[in-house]
Amino acid sequence: MSIARLAVRGSSEAWRANQLFFVTAIAYVLIALVAAAHWGIVINVKLYNKNFLFFGTVVTLAIFAMLLIRLIIERPQQPLRALKDLMLAYDLPDRIIVGLPVALVLPIFFSMFTSIKGGISKVQPFYADTALAAIDRTIHGGVDAWRFFHPVLGFGPLTFSLNVLYNLWFAAVFIVLFCVVFSTRNERLRSQFLVTFVLTWVLLGNVLAAVFASVGPAFLAIFYSDATFSPLMDYLRTTSATYPVSALNTQSYLLASSGLDGPRLGSGISAFPSIHVAAATLNAIYLWRFGGVLRWGSIAFLAAIQLGSVHLAWHYAVDGYASMLITLIIWILAGWLQKASTLTTDRYARAATDFG
Repeated sequence: MSIARLAVRGSSEAWRANQLFFVTAIAYVLIALVAAAHWGIVINVKLYNKNFLFFGTVVTLAIFAMLLIRLIIERPQQPLRALKDLMLAYDLPDRIIVGLPVALVLPIFFSMFTSIKGGISKVQPFYADTALAAIDRTIHGGVDAWRFFHPVLGFGPLTFSLNVLYNLWFAAVFIVLFCVVFSTRNERLRSQFLVTFVLTWVLLGNVLAAVFASVGPAFLAIFYSDATFSPLMDYLRTTSATYPVSALNTQSYLLASSGLDGPRLGSGISAFPSIHVAAATLNAIYLWRFGGVLRWGSIAFLAAIQLGSVHLAWHYAVDGYASMLITLIIWILAGWLQKASTLTTDRYARAATDFG
């Protein structure tokens, strides 16, 4: 087969496997550009290019390292042929054809997302914290959620541990994401995950974040001159002297970035809903079907992220509760979209066959 035919076949396979993801991502980028122009939000589409390049390089080297280790252990007589057979056995060519186009789009998507998130205050001034705190207080029996959980969580080593787990969220989310991006075993499930991922970040992290513009407990005193959560912040600062709480440094970074015009890595202040909890929820939904350690580990991680988001003053508990529910709804919606897309594609395929 010629190189041209291989390129055409690869492009066709990549489009078929990622059609719904591409349509969703492209639609978001176009709408985000229009919104940015309307509200004067600065866009930087190259914000995450180096980070994704670094992550992709590390993953690629890790994969080939594992293959080489296996070859060293097995010591085949024809190493190059054995390496080729291993790559085919793990469907690496198909995984690259299907996954690489998505991996190339993701840094643009995240750059757009962060740019829009950083401009939320231009769309809507922060206003919703008082109502969110009141709702949260009502749900937890008339006390703020952090006080409700504090008798259990208010212990230095546990605070430190929750902070470490909260920081591991980035690794957990992107490891699962890249595993799904380059998976070929279940095309329907893969597409449903990717579409849910995009819609979750867009609808929760941009749309609802702008509609319910809020800063969260850590910034309440600064933006509202409200000292309701000052005791929690005092506890975190005191604890950090013995057990480092890096959340405080990140919060300082976000506050400093909020005064600058234009997005920075990970910038943008927003409380409701919680993207951290939403992404952990999506991972738990996806990994549930695998059972065992993956199932219960993802559930435990979700619980830790929800508790950490409250205990580290990032969110009101209701932010996470809403995120869990909405993410599940989006997952179901993405499943319907995937089913409808598959039926439409099959219908066109049969029509083309009959016409031929």
